[in-house]
Amino acid sequence: MYYPILKAKRHELNTLFDLAPILPAAKYRPVIEPVNAKYKPLIATIEQLHSNSVSPLVVINPSQGNFAKNTSAGLFGQLQADPKSANKFVPCIKVKDAADSAALSLLASYPNAAIYLENDISVGSLSILNSASCVLLNQQKVDDSIVDQLNNVVVYSDSFAKKKRNADYTSKSFYSGLHVSYKKKSNVSGFGDFTIMGEEYLDSGGPAYVVAIHVSYIDNAAPNSMHVHHYCSTVDDKLPTNAGSKYKEALVKMFTFIAANPTVYDNTLGLGEFRASHSVMHFPGLGLVKEMSMKHHIESLCNYI
Repeated sequence: MYYPILKAKRHELNTLFDLAPILPAAKYRPVIEPVNAKYKPLIATIEQLHSNSVSPLVVINPSQGNFAKNTSAGLFGQLQADPKSANKFVPCIKVKDAADSAALSLLASYPNAAIYLENDISVGSLSILNSASCVLLNQQKVDDSIVDQLNNVVVYSDSFAKKKRNADYTSKSFYSGLHVSYKKKSNVSGFGDFTIMGEEYLDSGGPAYVVAIHVSYIDNAAPNSMHVHHYCSTVDDKLPTNAGSKYKEALVKMFTFIAANPTVYDNTLGLGEFRASHSVMHFPGLGLVKEMSMKHHIESLCNYI
């Protein structure tokens, strides 16, 4: 099963909302981390997912965005108080490291919760972790001997090769082979990633000197690896203006490639939205460009598994 990990921001939530009626419920389970106390969009997304037989994991002790400094103590209660989201999600407890005893102790109050490990954990925590419904972890940060002693593991990675500047992207980058390699351990039931957004929280994007469109794909000739194509603008790359024209230039590059290679990308909802944008040469805004890329990424992986 695929566990896309997303922040509860507008375009990430829109991505999940729009995909819910399309994707097979048995193939994916989103992990959503709230980043502010504006819960209405999150509640609507939980309701939409649940109405399509998906119960997302929702981090109830988030640590990013507004919650980096403010308490999230009332989050679970507010989600449970609203009939649109009550009992329609699985609480997920985020554990920063082995010293995060406060987070680990929460599991006693939420016995069916999932655990989301940010870093390494000690052997002494194994009994607590094994009482969780599942444990999400990054194999590069957790000792393999500990991973092998856990009951139900979901491995994730921050796979997107994010650059500081869009101008620094090459035409193609390796993403991950986790969609295949996760099966190597018998106690691992799924895999996850942060789509094309990355694990780091950013409140908003920087100035658009260069507009980049990121398109994920699994090559039929080499299905063990996922890659990402990056279509970048070059016009006015010294000025943070004219984002619409820059997007259209990148979009033309994308569909020039598709015309010559029509079977490389899956025919997803996100790709269809790019296609509609290309047909009328409309710039929907940079947030929606990322949203279309996220939709395409998630659906492509669901198509594979």
